[in-house]
Amino acid sequence: MGKLKLHPTLLPLIVWLIITGQFSNYALLFISLCWHECGHLVAAYILGVKVKSCIIMPYGGEILYETKWQITKSQQFKIAIAGPIATLLLFGIAFFFPGNLSGPLQTIQVLLLLINLLPIWPLDGGRILEIVWSEKKSLQATKTSFLLLSMSCCLTCFILAIWYIPRSMFFMLILILLFYQNIKAFRYRKYEQAFENVVLNRLTS
Repeated sequence: MGKLKLHPTLLPLIVWLIITGQFSNYALLFISLCWHECGHLVAAYILGVKVKSCIIMPYGGEILYETKWQITKSQQFKIAIAGPIATLLLFGIAFFFPGNLSGPLQTIQVLLLLINLLPIWPLDGGRILEIVWSEKKSLQATKTSFLLLSMSCCLTCFILAIWYIPRSMFFMLILILLFYQNIKAFRYRKYEQAFENVVLNRLTS
């Protein structure tokens, strides 16, 4: 199934939450994130897609596949949508928890679902949009135009979040991390596209 790893950015975040007395709330969020990622992992296992590792980030997880270039668009879509489905399932299960736990757990599922469905890469919404986007554009234009759209959405959400400071501080931190990842992906997009072209040519030859 692959290795489960924690991203280094989680450590200072956990320390900060302990100092500010918010660790209990994040504990529920962390459990919810792991449950969400299990949805992706179970879908990958059912579809026969080999997972190299799953890295838990402050906003969710990033799954690395052993055979990335052999995964079909249909498989990618099913794996991407499995996470939100798992979150919806946990939202329903939360109704059977004690009252002092049910409410916060349900709220976290709603927030997690809303954030994950944003059209920002590498969130689930961004991955689903990328799959649809790639069906309508050439391979060369797909990554560039899609990442520009993703970064635009990220900046728009960040500007809107400013109006809700300090409640939106955690969300703004997530957006900063996402924007940084988009920049890295944008810088290396040509190399990724070139490698993908080589692999696809080998598979079709």
